[in-house]
Amino acid sequence: MYDFCKITINEIIKVSCKGEYSLGLKKNDYCIINRNNCVDYGRVTYIGSIPSEIAIKDLNSIKRRATLVDQGKAHENSVRSKSFHRTAQEKIKGYNFPMQLIATHYSFDQSLVSFIFTSPTRIDYRDLVKDLNNTLNLKVELKQLGPRDYAGLIGGVETCGRTLCCSTFLTNFVSINMKMAKDQGLSLNPSNIIGACGRLKCCLSFEHEGYKSLMKTMPKIGTNCDCQGCEGKIIEGNALTQTVKVSLNDGHKIVTVPISEIDLK
Repeated sequence: MYDFCKITINEIIKVSCKGEYSLGLKKNDYCIINRNNCVDYGRVTYIGSIPSEIAIKDLNSIKRRATLVDQGKAHENSVRSKSFHRTAQEKIKGYNFPMQLIATHYSFDQSLVSFIFTSPTRIDYRDLVKDLNNTLNLKVELKQLGPRDYAGLIGGVETCGRTLCCSTFLTNFVSINMKMAKDQGLSLNPSNIIGACGRLKCCLSFEHEGYKSLMKTMPKIGTNCDCQGCEGKIIEGNALTQTVKVSLNDGHKIVTVPISEIDLK
C-alpha cells in the first residue's frame, strides 16, 4: 500500500510521488525519490491518500528516507548548481536570448542539471542545450516557467487584499476565459479582471459553476415583461441577487425588482 506525497525539490520544482506505508513518512521529512530518469532529494510537503483520479503507475516513487549523509550531498549539489547557474547566464547572454534564468537545480545523483527560465516569447533553445551539454558534460534540461507559475513563485497581494492564490494553495491552473467574467456580470476593465501575472485572475473560475447554475433561472436581456402593473423590457440582470432592471414603457422609468415580481411575455 502507498501514501500519496507531494515533494518539494526546490522553490520551483514540485512533484507528486507514491511512498510505501512501511516508510512511515511524515510531513517535512526529507527523502530520496526517482523522477524523470534521475534520482533526487526533496521534502515532503503533503501526505495523504492517493486521489481516485490519479493512477499509481503514473506517480514518481519514493525510494527511502534521507540520511544525514544524503543531506550533506544535497547541500554540495546545491553549491555546485550555483556555478552551473553562472555558466548558463553567460551562455544565454552570448546567444542574446530574451531569457531570464530563475533557478538551477542539480539532481541528487548528479546526472541532470535543470535550468528554469522565463521569457516573454517562445524560444528555440536547442543550440543552447547542446552547448551546455558539451560545456558541463552533463545531461541538461531547460524549462520555461509560465507567467502564473512565476507570479506564484514571487508572491504578492492582490486587489482583494489577500495573498496571491497561486502562491498559497493553487497547484493546478485551469483554463480561464472572458466568458467567465461576463457570466458573473463583472466589469471588463483590465484592472478588475487581470491578475499580477498579466493573465485573467484565477479566482474567476472559483464561482463560475455557481453563477452558471444561477443564470439558468434568469430571464434573457431584452425580454418583454409585466412589472408593477406596467409593461416593460428587461435591460439588465444580476444572477447573484436574482434581480433584474426593467425599463418601463410608462414614462421610461427604470426599476430594479426580484425576478419573482415580474411576469414574462
